[in-house]
Amino acid sequence: MTADAATPIQDKYQMLGGAAGPLGAAVGPERCGLAGDGCYQDFQWGQIHWTPGTGARATWGAVGAAWQQQGWEQGGLGYPASDEVCGLVRSGCYQTFQGGQIHWSPASGAQQTHWGAIRNRWAVGGFESGPLGYPVAAERCRLVADGCYQAFQGGQIHWAPGVGAYATGGSIDYVWGTLGWENGRLGYPVTEEVCPGDGGCSQRFQGGTLTWYPAAGVTVSYNPPGEYQRVINKRNPLSPIDYTPTDMVDVGGHPLRYRAALAFWQFVDAAKASGVATTVVSGFRSYSSQASLYESYVAMYGQEVADSISARPGYSEHQSGLAVDIGNPGGVCGLQECFASTAAGQFAAAHAHEFGFVIRYPAGMSYWTGYAYEPWHLRYVGRVVAMDMHNRGIRTLEQYYGYPPAPGY
Repeated sequence: MTADAATPIQDKYQMLGGAAGPLGAAVGPERCGLAGDGCYQDFQWGQIHWTPGTGARATWGAVGAAWQQQGWEQGGLGYPASDEVCGLVRSGCYQTFQGGQIHWSPASGAQQTHWGAIRNRWAVGGFESGPLGYPVAAERCRLVADGCYQAFQGGQIHWAPGVGAYATGGSIDYVWGTLGWENGRLGYPVTEEVCPGDGGCSQRFQGGTLTWYPAAGVTVSYNPPGEYQRVINKRNPLSPIDYTPTDMVDVGGHPLRYRAALAFWQFVDAAKASGVATTVVSGFRSYSSQASLYESYVAMYGQEVADSISARPGYSEHQSGLAVDIGNPGGVCGLQECFASTAAGQFAAAHAHEFGFVIRYPAGMSYWTGYAYEPWHLRYVGRVVAMDMHNRGIRTLEQYYGYPPAPGY
Protein backbone atom coordinates (compact mmCIF):
# COMPACT_ATOMS: atom_id res chain seq x y z
CA MET A 1 0.00 0.00 0.00
CA THR A 2 1.19 3.57 -0.74
CA ALA A 3 0.63 6.70 1.30
CA ASP A 4 -0.76 8.70 -1.64
CA ALA A 5 -3.44 6.25 -2.76
CA ALA A 6 -6.71 5.07 -1.27
CA THR A 7 -6.04 2.04 0.83
CA PRO A 8 -8.22 -0.88 1.96
CA ILE A 9 -8.12 0.55 5.48
CA GLN A 10 -9.42 3.92 4.26
CA ASP A 11 -12.05 2.18 2.14
CA LYS A 12 -13.24 0.17 5.16
CA TYR A 13 -13.30 3.30 7.30
CA GLN A 14 -15.54 5.11 4.81
CA MET A 15 -17.82 2.04 4.52
CA LEU A 16 -18.36 2.26 8.30
CA GLY A 17 -19.39 5.91 8.08
CA GLY A 18 -16.07 7.66 8.56
CA ALA A 19 -15.80 9.92 11.59
CA ALA A 20 -19.56 9.60 12.18
CA GLY A 21 -19.30 5.80 12.39
CA PRO A 22 -18.50 3.50 15.32
CA LEU A 23 -14.75 4.16 15.12
CA GLY A 24 -14.82 7.94 15.39
CA ALA A 25 -12.01 10.10 14.05
CA ALA A 26 -8.56 8.84 13.12
CA VAL A 27 -5.94 9.44 15.84
CA GLY A 28 -2.88 8.23 13.95
CA PRO A 29 -1.59 7.36 10.50
CA GLU A 30 -1.61 3.96 8.91
CA ARG A 31 1.28 1.81 10.10
CA CYS A 32 2.59 -1.27 8.36
CA GLY A 33 5.28 -3.86 8.93
CA LEU A 34 3.16 -6.10 11.17
CA ALA A 35 3.27 -9.89 11.07
CA GLY A 36 2.02 -11.33 7.78
CA ASP A 37 2.61 -8.04 5.95
CA GLY A 38 -0.16 -6.45 7.98
CA CYS A 39 -1.10 -2.79 8.50
CA TYR A 40 -3.36 -1.00 10.95
CA GLN A 41 -4.71 2.41 11.89
CA ASP A 42 -5.90 3.73 15.26
CA PHE A 43 -9.20 5.57 15.66
CA GLN A 44 -10.93 7.10 18.65
CA TRP A 45 -12.90 3.99 19.54
CA GLY A 46 -11.14 1.17 17.74
CA GLN A 47 -8.84 0.07 14.97
CA ILE A 48 -8.80 -1.31 11.45
CA HIS A 49 -6.31 -4.05 10.60
CA TRP A 50 -5.48 -5.28 7.12
CA THR A 51 -3.51 -8.21 5.70
CA PRO A 52 -3.43 -9.64 2.18
CA GLY A 53 -5.18 -12.77 3.43
CA THR A 54 -7.87 -11.28 5.68
CA GLY A 55 -8.63 -7.95 4.09
CA ALA A 56 -9.48 -4.85 6.16
CA ARG A 57 -11.42 -5.57 9.38
CA ALA A 58 -12.47 -3.22 12.14
CA THR A 59 -12.46 -3.96 15.86
CA TRP A 60 -13.98 -1.88 18.62
CA GLY A 61 -15.82 -2.07 21.93
CA ALA A 62 -15.67 -5.09 24.23
CA VAL A 63 -14.68 -7.49 21.45
CA GLY A 64 -11.80 -5.24 20.40
CA ALA A 65 -10.69 -4.86 24.01
CA ALA A 66 -10.68 -8.66 24.50
CA TRP A 67 -8.59 -9.07 21.36
CA GLN A 68 -6.17 -6.45 22.62
CA GLN A 69 -5.81 -8.24 25.97
CA GLN A 70 -4.75 -11.47 24.27
CA GLY A 71 -2.01 -9.74 22.27
CA TRP A 72 -3.59 -8.30 19.14
CA GLU A 73 -2.47 -10.13 16.01
CA GLN A 74 0.50 -11.60 17.90
CA GLY A 75 -1.83 -13.61 20.16
CA GLY A 76 -3.48 -16.95 19.56
CA LEU A 77 -6.37 -15.46 17.63
CA GLY A 78 -4.27 -13.78 14.94
CA TYR A 79 -5.91 -11.12 12.76
CA PRO A 80 -9.67 -10.51 12.53
CA ALA A 81 -11.10 -12.40 9.58
CA SER A 82 -14.60 -10.88 9.61
CA ASP A 83 -16.40 -7.83 10.86
CA GLU A 84 -18.32 -7.90 14.13
CA VAL A 85 -21.76 -9.48 13.77
CA CYS A 86 -24.56 -8.73 16.23
CA GLY A 87 -28.19 -9.76 16.63
CA LEU A 88 -27.44 -13.06 18.42
CA VAL A 89 -29.63 -14.40 21.22
CA ARG A 90 -29.70 -12.32 24.39
CA SER A 91 -28.30 -9.28 22.52
CA GLY A 92 -24.99 -10.97 21.72
CA CYS A 93 -22.31 -10.25 19.13
CA TYR A 94 -19.31 -12.13 17.78
CA GLN A 95 -16.30 -11.65 15.54
CA THR A 96 -14.24 -14.26 13.73
CA PHE A 97 -10.44 -14.25 13.82
CA GLN A 98 -7.85 -16.43 12.17
CA GLY A 99 -7.51 -18.58 15.28
CA GLY A 100 -11.05 -18.57 16.60
CA GLN A 101 -13.81 -16.20 17.64
CA ILE A 102 -14.75 -13.73 20.33
CA HIS A 103 -18.35 -13.76 21.55
CA TRP A 104 -19.90 -11.02 23.68
CA SER A 105 -23.17 -10.65 25.50
CA PRO A 106 -24.22 -8.26 28.28
CA ALA A 107 -24.30 -11.14 30.79
CA SER A 108 -21.11 -12.98 29.82
CA GLY A 109 -18.80 -10.23 28.61
CA ALA A 110 -16.36 -10.84 25.76
CA GLN A 111 -14.73 -14.29 25.72
CA GLN A 112 -12.67 -16.08 23.12
CA THR A 113 -13.01 -19.59 21.73
CA HIS A 114 -10.28 -21.25 19.68
CA TRP A 115 -10.65 -23.58 16.72
CA GLY A 116 -10.40 -27.06 18.17
CA ALA A 117 -12.22 -29.84 19.98
CA ILE A 118 -13.82 -27.70 22.70
CA ARG A 119 -15.24 -25.18 20.27
CA ASN A 120 -16.39 -28.01 17.98
CA ARG A 121 -18.32 -29.54 20.87
CA TRP A 122 -19.89 -26.15 21.64
CA ALA A 123 -20.86 -25.87 17.97
CA VAL A 124 -22.54 -29.30 18.01
CA GLY A 125 -24.71 -28.10 20.89
CA GLY A 126 -25.87 -25.00 19.02
CA PHE A 127 -23.28 -22.40 20.08
CA GLU A 128 -24.77 -19.67 22.25
CA SER A 129 -28.31 -20.79 21.35
CA GLY A 130 -27.78 -24.19 22.95
CA PRO A 131 -27.89 -25.26 26.60
CA LEU A 132 -24.33 -24.12 27.29
CA GLY A 133 -25.02 -20.53 26.31
CA TYR A 134 -22.12 -18.10 25.91
CA PRO A 135 -18.56 -18.75 27.12
CA VAL A 136 -17.82 -17.01 30.42
CA ALA A 137 -14.05 -17.60 30.49
CA ALA A 138 -11.23 -18.38 28.08
CA GLU A 139 -10.12 -21.94 27.39
CA ARG A 140 -7.60 -23.13 29.98
CA CYS A 141 -5.17 -25.98 29.52
CA ARG A 142 -2.39 -27.76 31.42
CA LEU A 143 -4.84 -29.90 33.34
CA VAL A 144 -3.90 -33.45 34.27
CA ALA A 145 -3.14 -35.70 31.28
CA ASP A 146 -2.65 -32.56 29.13
CA GLY A 147 -6.35 -31.70 29.29
CA CYS A 148 -8.17 -28.41 28.68
CA TYR A 149 -11.54 -26.97 29.63
CA GLN A 150 -13.74 -23.95 29.06
CA ALA A 151 -16.58 -22.64 31.19
CA PHE A 152 -19.89 -21.55 29.69
CA GLN A 153 -23.07 -20.08 31.15
CA GLY A 154 -24.71 -23.50 31.32
CA GLY A 155 -21.79 -25.73 32.19
CA GLN A 156 -18.33 -26.72 31.02
CA ILE A 157 -16.57 -28.59 28.24
CA HIS A 158 -13.53 -30.68 29.12
CA TRP A 159 -11.13 -32.27 26.64
CA ALA A 160 -8.14 -34.56 27.01
CA PRO A 161 -6.04 -36.48 24.46
CA GLY A 162 -7.47 -39.93 23.85
CA VAL A 163 -10.67 -38.99 25.69
CA GLY A 164 -12.35 -36.35 23.55
CA ALA A 165 -14.44 -33.29 24.40
CA TYR A 166 -17.62 -33.63 26.47
CA ALA A 167 -19.93 -31.18 28.19
CA THR A 168 -21.11 -31.29 31.79
CA GLY A 169 -23.82 -29.25 33.42
CA GLY A 170 -26.41 -29.05 36.16
CA SER A 171 -26.38 -31.29 39.21
CA ILE A 172 -24.05 -33.84 37.63
CA ASP A 173 -21.47 -31.17 36.93
CA TYR A 174 -21.82 -29.84 40.49
CA VAL A 175 -21.28 -33.24 42.11
CA TRP A 176 -18.38 -34.01 39.79
CA GLY A 177 -16.82 -30.79 41.03
CA THR A 178 -17.25 -31.75 44.68
CA LEU A 179 -15.40 -35.00 43.88
CA GLY A 180 -12.39 -33.17 42.46
CA TRP A 181 -13.26 -32.63 38.80
CA GLU A 182 -10.77 -34.42 36.53
CA ASN A 183 -8.33 -34.72 39.44
CA GLY A 184 -10.67 -37.00 41.36
CA ARG A 185 -11.27 -40.68 40.99
CA LEU A 186 -13.88 -40.16 38.28
CA GLY A 187 -11.39 -38.49 35.94
CA TYR A 188 -12.68 -36.91 32.72
CA PRO A 189 -16.16 -37.43 31.22
CA VAL A 190 -16.17 -40.01 28.43
CA THR A 191 -19.78 -39.56 27.25
CA GLU A 192 -22.37 -36.84 27.13
CA GLU A 193 -25.15 -36.74 29.72
CA VAL A 194 -27.89 -39.16 28.68
CA CYS A 195 -31.53 -38.91 29.79
CA PRO A 196 -33.30 -42.10 28.63
CA GLY A 197 -36.85 -40.99 29.47
CA ASP A 198 -37.32 -42.56 32.92
CA GLY A 199 -37.05 -39.18 34.61
CA GLY A 200 -33.34 -39.48 35.31
CA CYS A 201 -30.04 -38.70 33.62
CA SER A 202 -26.57 -40.20 33.80
CA GLN A 203 -23.08 -39.49 32.54
CA ARG A 204 -20.09 -41.79 32.35
CA PHE A 205 -16.58 -40.78 33.39
CA GLN A 206 -13.24 -42.55 33.19
CA GLY A 207 -13.65 -43.92 36.69
CA GLY A 208 -17.40 -44.42 37.03
CA THR A 209 -20.87 -43.00 36.45
CA LEU A 210 -22.92 -40.17 37.96
CA THR A 211 -26.70 -40.70 37.92
CA TRP A 212 -29.36 -38.11 38.76
CA TYR A 213 -33.03 -38.55 39.66
CA PRO A 214 -35.25 -35.72 40.94
CA ALA A 215 -36.09 -37.52 44.19
CA ALA A 216 -32.67 -39.03 44.94
CA GLY A 217 -30.33 -36.37 43.59
CA VAL A 218 -26.98 -37.49 42.22
CA THR A 219 -25.43 -40.84 43.11
CA VAL A 220 -21.96 -42.07 42.14
CA SER A 221 -20.99 -45.60 41.14
CA TYR A 222 -17.29 -46.19 40.65
CA ASN A 223 -15.90 -48.69 38.18
CA PRO A 224 -14.68 -51.76 40.09
CA PRO A 225 -11.08 -52.89 39.62
CA GLY A 226 -10.58 -55.32 36.78
CA GLU A 227 -8.76 -58.63 36.87
CA TYR A 228 -5.34 -56.99 36.62
CA GLN A 229 -6.16 -54.09 38.89
CA ARG A 230 -7.43 -56.03 41.93
CA VAL A 231 -6.61 -54.29 45.20
CA ILE A 232 -4.75 -56.80 47.38
CA ASN A 233 -3.90 -55.62 50.86
CA LYS A 234 -4.32 -56.50 54.53
CA ARG A 235 -8.09 -56.13 54.27
CA ASN A 236 -8.56 -57.65 50.81
CA PRO A 237 -7.06 -61.14 50.54
CA LEU A 238 -6.96 -63.17 47.36
CA SER A 239 -9.92 -65.41 46.65
CA PRO A 240 -9.53 -68.28 47.02
CA ILE A 241 -6.94 -67.72 49.73
CA ASP A 242 -4.52 -70.18 48.05
CA TYR A 243 -5.08 -68.68 44.57
CA THR A 244 -2.54 -69.59 41.88
CA PRO A 245 -2.70 -68.04 38.37
CA THR A 246 -2.57 -70.40 35.40
CA ASP A 247 -1.07 -68.17 32.68
CA MET A 248 2.43 -67.64 34.02
CA VAL A 249 5.69 -67.52 32.07
CA ASP A 250 9.29 -67.33 33.21
CA VAL A 251 10.92 -63.90 33.53
CA GLY A 252 14.53 -63.95 34.64
CA GLY A 253 14.02 -67.15 36.57
CA HIS A 254 10.80 -65.99 38.24
CA PRO A 255 7.20 -66.57 37.07
CA LEU A 256 4.84 -63.71 36.18
CA ARG A 257 1.42 -63.70 34.57
CA TYR A 258 1.66 -63.46 30.80
CA ARG A 259 0.48 -59.85 30.34
CA ALA A 260 2.63 -58.65 33.21
CA ALA A 261 5.60 -60.52 31.75
CA LEU A 262 5.17 -58.92 28.32
CA ALA A 263 5.04 -55.47 29.88
CA PHE A 264 8.05 -56.21 32.09
CA TRP A 265 10.16 -57.34 29.11
CA GLN A 266 9.34 -54.02 27.44
CA PHE A 267 10.33 -52.20 30.63
CA VAL A 268 13.66 -54.07 30.79
CA ASP A 269 14.39 -53.38 27.10
CA ALA A 270 13.66 -49.67 27.54
CA ALA A 271 15.90 -49.50 30.61
CA LYS A 272 18.70 -51.27 28.72
CA ALA A 273 18.34 -48.83 25.81
CA SER A 274 18.84 -46.02 28.34
CA GLY A 275 21.96 -47.68 29.69
CA VAL A 276 20.29 -49.02 32.83
CA ALA A 277 20.63 -52.67 33.79
CA THR A 278 17.97 -54.36 35.92
CA THR A 279 17.47 -57.80 37.37
CA VAL A 280 14.51 -59.74 38.78
CA VAL A 281 14.69 -60.48 42.50
CA SER A 282 11.25 -62.01 43.00
CA GLY A 283 8.06 -62.69 41.06
CA PHE A 284 5.22 -65.10 41.80
CA ARG A 285 5.23 -66.74 45.23
CA SER A 286 2.76 -69.49 46.10
CA TYR A 287 0.66 -69.55 49.26
CA SER A 288 3.06 -71.99 50.88
CA SER A 289 6.23 -70.13 49.89
CA GLN A 290 4.73 -66.86 51.15
CA ALA A 291 3.87 -68.59 54.42
CA SER A 292 7.47 -69.74 54.83
CA LEU A 293 8.85 -66.27 54.05
CA TYR A 294 6.44 -64.52 56.40
CA GLU A 295 7.16 -66.96 59.24
CA SER A 296 10.90 -66.43 58.80
CA TYR A 297 10.41 -62.67 59.19
CA VAL A 298 8.30 -63.18 62.31
CA ALA A 299 11.02 -65.37 63.81
CA MET A 300 13.69 -62.85 62.88
CA TYR A 301 12.01 -59.52 63.71
CA GLY A 302 8.78 -60.25 65.58
CA GLN A 303 5.26 -60.06 64.16
CA GLU A 304 4.83 -56.27 64.29
CA VAL A 305 7.89 -55.62 62.15
CA ALA A 306 7.14 -58.64 59.95
CA ASP A 307 3.68 -57.24 59.17
CA SER A 308 5.23 -54.00 57.97
CA ILE A 309 7.61 -55.64 55.49
CA SER A 310 5.89 -58.86 54.43
CA ALA A 311 2.35 -59.97 53.66
CA ARG A 312 0.73 -62.94 55.30
CA PRO A 313 -0.03 -65.86 52.97
CA GLY A 314 -3.13 -65.19 50.91
CA TYR A 315 -2.64 -61.42 51.25
CA SER A 316 0.47 -61.05 49.10
CA GLU A 317 0.57 -59.29 45.71
CA HIS A 318 3.30 -61.74 44.71
CA GLN A 319 0.78 -64.56 44.97
CA SER A 320 -1.29 -62.84 42.25
CA GLY A 321 1.52 -63.18 39.72
CA LEU A 322 1.28 -59.45 38.99
CA ALA A 323 4.08 -58.18 41.24
CA VAL A 324 7.82 -58.19 40.59
CA ASP A 325 10.68 -57.05 42.79
CA ILE A 326 13.58 -55.61 40.79
CA GLY A 327 17.19 -54.95 41.63
CA ASN A 328 20.61 -54.01 40.30
CA PRO A 329 23.00 -56.61 38.91
CA GLY A 330 25.45 -57.28 41.71
CA GLY A 331 22.81 -56.65 44.37
CA VAL A 332 23.61 -53.01 45.17
CA CYS A 333 20.92 -51.76 47.60
CA GLY A 334 18.91 -54.93 47.05
CA LEU A 335 15.48 -54.74 48.75
CA GLN A 336 16.58 -51.58 50.57
CA GLU A 337 15.26 -48.02 50.43
CA CYS A 338 18.57 -46.86 48.95
CA PHE A 339 17.51 -48.74 45.79
CA ALA A 340 15.53 -45.60 44.93
CA SER A 341 18.78 -43.66 44.37
CA THR A 342 20.32 -46.23 42.02
CA ALA A 343 20.02 -46.06 38.25
CA ALA A 344 17.49 -48.90 38.19
CA GLY A 345 15.44 -47.33 40.98
CA GLN A 346 15.39 -43.93 39.29
CA PHE A 347 14.40 -45.44 35.95
CA ALA A 348 11.55 -47.34 37.59
CA ALA A 349 10.28 -44.24 39.38
CA ALA A 350 10.35 -42.19 36.18
CA HIS A 351 9.10 -44.75 33.64
CA ALA A 352 7.36 -47.76 35.21
CA HIS A 353 3.90 -46.26 34.55
CA GLU A 354 4.66 -46.10 30.83
CA PHE A 355 4.67 -49.90 30.79
CA GLY A 356 1.67 -50.50 33.05
CA PHE A 357 3.42 -50.75 36.42
CA VAL A 358 3.10 -48.72 39.61
CA ILE A 359 5.42 -48.57 42.58
CA ARG A 360 2.90 -50.23 44.83
CA TYR A 361 4.30 -49.13 48.20
CA PRO A 362 5.39 -45.48 47.82
CA ALA A 363 7.25 -43.47 50.42
CA GLY A 364 5.03 -41.95 53.12
CA MET A 365 1.96 -44.00 52.20
CA SER A 366 2.14 -46.82 54.78
CA TYR A 367 -1.15 -45.69 56.32
CA TRP A 368 -2.87 -46.51 53.03
CA THR A 369 -0.94 -49.57 51.87
CA GLY A 370 -0.01 -51.15 55.21
CA TYR A 371 3.63 -51.59 54.23
CA ALA A 372 6.93 -49.75 54.47
CA TYR A 373 8.39 -47.97 51.44
CA GLU A 374 9.51 -50.45 48.75
CA PRO A 375 10.89 -48.63 45.68
CA TRP A 376 11.76 -52.01 44.15
CA HIS A 377 8.24 -53.49 44.26
CA LEU A 378 6.44 -53.04 40.92
CA ARG A 379 2.82 -54.03 40.46
CA TYR A 380 1.28 -54.53 37.03
CA VAL A 381 -2.11 -52.80 36.63
CA GLY A 382 -2.11 -52.11 32.88
CA ARG A 383 -0.95 -49.03 31.05
CA VAL A 384 -4.29 -47.18 31.10
CA VAL A 385 -4.58 -47.25 34.89
CA ALA A 386 -0.86 -46.75 35.54
CA MET A 387 -0.72 -43.71 33.24
CA ASP A 388 -3.92 -42.30 34.70
CA MET A 389 -2.61 -42.66 38.26
CA HIS A 390 0.65 -40.99 37.25
CA ASN A 391 -1.03 -38.13 35.39
CA ARG A 392 -3.42 -37.43 38.25
CA GLY A 393 -0.83 -37.83 40.97
CA ILE A 394 -2.67 -40.68 42.71
CA ARG A 395 -0.08 -42.83 44.45
CA THR A 396 -1.93 -45.89 45.77
CA LEU A 397 -4.49 -48.31 44.40
CA GLU A 398 -6.52 -47.82 47.58
CA GLN A 399 -6.97 -44.14 46.82
CA TYR A 400 -7.49 -44.68 43.10
CA TYR A 401 -10.32 -47.17 43.57
CA GLY A 402 -11.83 -45.58 46.67
CA TYR A 403 -10.84 -48.34 49.10
CA PRO A 404 -10.32 -47.47 52.76
CA PRO A 405 -6.78 -47.40 54.17
CA ALA A 406 -5.41 -50.81 55.13
CA PRO A 407 -2.74 -50.21 57.78
CA GLY A 408 -3.49 -53.51 59.52
CA TYR A 409 -5.37 -56.80 59.25
